[in-house]
Formats: sequence, C-alpha cells, structure tokens
Amino acid sequence: MKAETQKIMNAMVDFANEGNEIIPMYWQPGPFGGINACVGAAVRAAKKRGLLVEGGLDGVGKPFYVAPAKPLPIATHVAPETVQ
Repeated sequence: MKAETQKIMNAMVDFANEGNEIIPMYWQPGPFGGINACVGAAVRAAKKRGLLVEGGLDGVGKPFYVAPAKPLPIATHVAPETVQ
C-alpha cells in the first residue's frame, strides 16, 4: 500500500471512530484538484480489514461508510428486571 493511501485510510478510520460518516466524495482533493485514486483504495483497504462498514446510501445513491459497531460489554452481575 502506498504511503499516501495509508495516510488517507488512517484519517478516515479515525474520523469514523469519532462517530462521523465517511462519504468518499468529500475526501477528494479540492474542486480543481481532480480525482485521487488513493481515496477509493483507502476505502477498499479499510473495508477489507474490517475498519469501515457500509452505513447506507447518501443523497445521490452512493454508499457511505461508518465504523463497525462495537460489541456490548459482558455483564458482570445479574441486573434487576427493570433498570432505571
């Protein structure tokens, strides 16, 4: 993996772990910067490693990505039937 791809992937994963959605279009260079293939490669690598999962579709029908749900902690004791 290229260093630039690794850098973008790490930034995306950190941003997703903060509770944000990753929309790849917004990770491309500025309006006159063209398209960077490292953005798509970073998303594919993160998905393959289980660091990002598809969260749904954005307003134009393209997928957006989020951090995978973390498992609930294991109970350490029995709780009463109603917890308030």
